[in-house]
Amino acid sequence: MKLIIFDFDGTLVDSRSLILESHRIVFPQFRLPVPSPIDSLSLVGKSLSIILTQLAGEAAPIAEMVATYDLLLPQLRADPAFAEKPFEGAAELLHELSSMPDFVLGIATGHRSDTIAPALAALGWGAYFQTIQAADMAPSKPHPAMLLQALQVTGVSPDDAIFVGDTTFDMMMAQAAGLRSIGVGWGYHQAEQLAAAGAGCVVRNIDELRARVRLALEK
Repeated sequence: MKLIIFDFDGTLVDSRSLILESHRIVFPQFRLPVPSPIDSLSLVGKSLSIILTQLAGEAAPIAEMVATYDLLLPQLRADPAFAEKPFEGAAELLHELSSMPDFVLGIATGHRSDTIAPALAALGWGAYFQTIQAADMAPSKPHPAMLLQALQVTGVSPDDAIFVGDTTFDMMMAQAAGLRSIGVGWGYHQAEQLAAAGAGCVVRNIDELRARVRLALEK
């Protein structure tokens, strides 16, 4: 059995509008300056509490801010202007891979279980993944625990697994877990950053990703 684990934000879906709008609304509520888009998007993939601490500072009321995000997120997702949008070809790739008898799919995300589940349900993707590793189940990326837990749940060895992500945190996590990695060049970190962080390769589109996944898991 072959295991393909995907990151979510920036890899499968474009969540820029959702992330930036949530920061625009929440930070002023706590009399904090809204972080720049560059700073906000550079941290995508880490757990929310860690992201907020880095953006707002350790003195900020992080727990209260997280609770505010929890209330806001469903409202923004209900608005098509801010809901996550699958990257072109992502849905077709997931359907194709999930239909192959020797492939198992997973997710490792900075979202918590209670926030990733409705996102997958809204996209109709919930049935594709046999393991969903989230921020409330393990330390934040780049800690390898989420990937190690995915291997344990599915019974797949590291040699038969690969991780696909868009940030340096993803590539570092894969290295720490002993998995091969593929970086996608359409997410929140640049291709050069992904390569420097240990990406086995960096792809430019879904067709390249499809080919690289199959090639890597044939070895």
